[in-house]
Amino acid sequence: MGSCSRVVEGTCQWNVRSRDDWVQRSGVGLDEQETLYDMGIEAEEYFRDYASKDDGRNKGFDSDEGVGPDDVLRMEFNTPDEAKSFYNNYSRLKGFSTRQGRKVTNTAGDIVRYTFVCNRQGYREKKWLQMANRKREHKIVTRCGCLAEMRIKRKDGSGKWYVSRFVDEHNHELASGKFVDYLRSHRRLSEVEIAQMTSLREVGISIPKIYESFAAQLGGFNLVTFTKQDMYNEVRRQRELQNGDVSAAIRYLEGVSRVDNRIFWRYKVGSENNLCDLFWSDGRSQFDYAIFGDVLAFDATYGRNKYNLPVVFSGVNHHNQTCVFGCAMVSCETQESYIWVLRQFLECMEGKAPKAVITDGDTSMRNAIRHVFPETHHRLCAWHLLRNATSNICDSQFTQLFRHCMLADMEVDEFEVQWEAMLDECGVREVEWVKDLYRKKTAWATAYIRGQFFAGIRTTSRCESLHAKLGRFVESRYGVLEFVTNFQRCIDFLRDNEDELEFRSWYGTPVLQTEFVELEKDGWTKYTREMFWRFREALKRPEKKWEVLRQNVGNKFSCTCLRMESFGLPYVHILAVLVRLDYTIIPNTLVLRRWSKTAKLHYGLNCTRNETQEQTTTYRSRLGAFAQLCTRLGRVACMSDEDFKYYSHKVLTDTICLEIKNGLRPPEDVGLTAEEQRVKDPISVRTKGTGRLSQASASTGKKRRKCSNCGRLGHRRTRCPNRAGQEGGQPCVGVNKRVRGTQVVQEDAPSNNPEAVSLGDL
Repeated sequence: MGSCSRVVEGTCQWNVRSRDDWVQRSGVGLDEQETLYDMGIEAEEYFRDYASKDDGRNKGFDSDEGVGPDDVLRMEFNTPDEAKSFYNNYSRLKGFSTRQGRKVTNTAGDIVRYTFVCNRQGYREKKWLQMANRKREHKIVTRCGCLAEMRIKRKDGSGKWYVSRFVDEHNHELASGKFVDYLRSHRRLSEVEIAQMTSLREVGISIPKIYESFAAQLGGFNLVTFTKQDMYNEVRRQRELQNGDVSAAIRYLEGVSRVDNRIFWRYKVGSENNLCDLFWSDGRSQFDYAIFGDVLAFDATYGRNKYNLPVVFSGVNHHNQTCVFGCAMVSCETQESYIWVLRQFLECMEGKAPKAVITDGDTSMRNAIRHVFPETHHRLCAWHLLRNATSNICDSQFTQLFRHCMLADMEVDEFEVQWEAMLDECGVREVEWVKDLYRKKTAWATAYIRGQFFAGIRTTSRCESLHAKLGRFVESRYGVLEFVTNFQRCIDFLRDNEDELEFRSWYGTPVLQTEFVELEKDGWTKYTREMFWRFREALKRPEKKWEVLRQNVGNKFSCTCLRMESFGLPYVHILAVLVRLDYTIIPNTLVLRRWSKTAKLHYGLNCTRNETQEQTTTYRSRLGAFAQLCTRLGRVACMSDEDFKYYSHKVLTDTICLEIKNGLRPPEDVGLTAEEQRVKDPISVRTKGTGRLSQASASTGKKRRKCSNCGRLGHRRTRCPNRAGQEGGQPCVGVNKRVRGTQVVQEDAPSNNPEAVSLGDL
């Protein structure tokens, strides 16, 4: 199907008078309790499809030629669903769509009568047609008062249902064969198709691509029994059945806890029971933090879900690769929210605080870090500082000199000398932003933070890189549940890359490239592949002179450059001493465990790691064997349509049972706890990183138009008063200006021109 909104040509639009005239001429009476008006035309898209759940038609007719009203009136059905299935199949042959009408109950509350009507029965209510503040275009009017219907009643004694009334006359044109599949009751998604769509959506495939996949499987778009809009409606229906976005996310985390008993999550609600803050971290993330949690970087992932909330905690593993320690969703970027999140993070990691934290310099974040991690060294992101220098000073020379002062490897006295020289050369000594920057020098100047371990991280670019990877798995329209599930998929992707890097570090040997063969070989056996490359570069690169001290007791080395303490790798100064002393192996005192191949074999977590590896290996072996069996079954089950439908339904049913058994899906009959029922979805917020959207509309005045010829406000170049003189060969006189940052450079205009303007006029 190429469209989801086809309408049969020649549709009759009836008013009240034409309806009454038609009823009077036809002699068909109406039940006083029934109405012909559509009570919910605006919510028409929520109607459930009344297609049959089985694919076979009712016995007794194969075409519309041999079945008439008298034949239908003699029919009996075991259940109302059977009658509904018959009437829907009958309508497909005739060329119209059906829906369920009124249900009548007796005094005991039992339903004794069902009515199935033509989908074009009734009329659209006037209030929808006369709505004054309507923003959307009216939908096509499809209700025209058609009186075709089939009514069934319960038969006393037998429990069967018989047809008490059948009207087969329509006041509109019936759909031809190629349009029947577009009618609502004949469009349906089977349970197998819903399961396939759900599984494809979980890996990030969009609805249009999934629709194309169904068309390719069936052999053409015209063979698909539903539209893209039906798929979107099914996704929305699934979300509504979750009883709230937050409740579904909590149930998902509870299901994960049955598999991962170390997963940690906490949430906090506001005054109106809306979710304010949420934090979670799985067992693997906590394991990684126990080893690589000495350096922590976190930043807000703006626009990564529809509530604009997430904050990701990340670090660096022994492959110099980003690893995730946890994720949080905060209601607002305030100091109180960050303090709550950091406290949950500290509780999750059993009270272990990081040695260093890198952020973008947000005030609320900085105060929260100082409050929760008082002993942690806070470093400001170098990239954000350079960007702020460009925007606040607008001088390329200052930015270049400031970059050198910030990143150059120098002593404190040399830094102070160069800083004073920069202030005098650029004339920014009295600028308040520069003064405030100097007061924070211990958080950004390399001269002052030498010796503090930061694992080679100087910017939050790792966070930005993680956000880019995260963008491949989540979208801005995602809710809490979809964000949590897809975020875990992103983490699994990163961990799969780590497993591959583990293999690359173990497999093969490198080509030796330095003259210090023995040291290079020993470096390969101890460091991971990525860290070995850095170690080898240190063997090649000459440096200026620094003092290296060696302690005979313990065989310890130290250098005044403090790079070993800052990054954890011996640099060229210490390596030169090792060569001078004829060392053929790297002393263990110079090998930081977090960079070694055996990083995850220490810290007393051997048993946990080995157990996890064994479980993963067993799971993958079972998965590979079972996938081969499924492939074999698929080859024979797809040979006939009957076998395909039977085994697809059976596999789907068994899969759902196993998901419920293993906690991956909540049972449908299990209700929410009292605590879950009171948690409402969070309120969407404006974040500090959303640019102009975060500013109040009153604070930004209306931008006035400026002429590109004369520079005056209030008119365009095409309506400039000086345009006539320019067209007559006279130059357009005015101010020719160039804007550089906050400085406006004005070129001289002829002094005898009365239209010349000054900078004050601008």
